[in-house]
Amino acid sequence: MENDDNNLEGSGPCVRIFLVEDNPDHVFIALTVIRQVLGDEIEMLHAQNAEEALDMIGQFTEYDRPDLFFVDLRLPDNGGFSVMTAVRGSEVCSMVPLFVVTSSMYDRDIAESYELGASAVLSKPLSRAKLREELTRIGALPPTTEPPSRTTYRH
Repeated sequence: MENDDNNLEGSGPCVRIFLVEDNPDHVFIALTVIRQVLGDEIEMLHAQNAEEALDMIGQFTEYDRPDLFFVDLRLPDNGGFSVMTAVRGSEVCSMVPLFVVTSSMYDRDIAESYELGASAVLSKPLSRAKLREELTRIGALPPTTEPPSRTTYRH
């Protein structure tokens, strides 16, 4: 659940994640990485296609909307773009962070994702480091206090 500063860490009993992904292997990977970054206290809502996602988005209220959206850009029939449009057009979901997860690195797809209101575009397979970095950048996680890891080279 959201608190006043949008920080997801320590924000209540669970973080509601809405994942729109048609590939079961990618669902497993995303869920694993999200749990590694946010912990086990998450509630995962999953839609397997754009039509299912659009139905669910239309039913959310301010009390049960997700805290984060993860949308596969390359759903059949350009479904990822229609899901993003629906999220940003929803009165209750329009301000929820929306991450596009894609194997497409076409500049046009990335640019259109940002034009439609994506908070970030993440490449598949999803990585812990990149997800943590983007969640921190948008203010959903606090900056880490750990010093950066150092690599020592010896000749």
